[in-house]
Amino acid sequence: MFNWIKENIIMVFVVILLVALAGFGIFSKFKESTHRPPQTEQVSNKPKKEDSEPPKEETADEKNYRTAKLKLEHPYSESSEEKKQQVLKAFDEAIGDIKKSGHLSKVKGTLENHLSMSQAGMVQTLAMVLLVNNYEYQSSKLEVMPSENEDVVQFLIVLTKDGEDNCYFVGNFNEIPYEIKKWEYKR
Repeated sequence: MFNWIKENIIMVFVVILLVALAGFGIFSKFKESTHRPPQTEQVSNKPKKEDSEPPKEETADEKNYRTAKLKLEHPYSESSEEKKQQVLKAFDEAIGDIKKSGHLSKVKGTLENHLSMSQAGMVQTLAMVLLVNNYEYQSSKLEVMPSENEDVVQFLIVLTKDGEDNCYFVGNFNEIPYEIKKWEYKR
């Protein structure tokens, strides 16, 4: 054993040095964690703004708007004015056709009202909100956002009624066939 140590003296010193450094590192970490000086906090005499004003509660209407808007692919982007005008015109014609029909059973999706690609259930839901529940379409609140597809933009329309929360419809508008398609309803 002594002969091996004599032959490999440099390796023995390196191993002893590494073990000593590791032991010293462990000991110093242990010592730091057990002997920490108490930390003091500076307390300001100024009242905090958060304490003086309670956070504003989100209304059900604001929550519904936010939920509807977040269903869109790019909720905080705006589409061009030209595309917004296309969607606005399509919705004006679609809503006008629904109101002109006068009765829920007469409402159908057609090429003329730009609802032929829409699901019948969503067309009926929109008609029910307008004809039965007497909500009003607010064209000034129409929002149009870009989509992942080049020929599609996304929309958010708002229907209002005095004393009631707003209704929101979101979906896609296909620019090539000029049709409203795939929507969701949030109230």
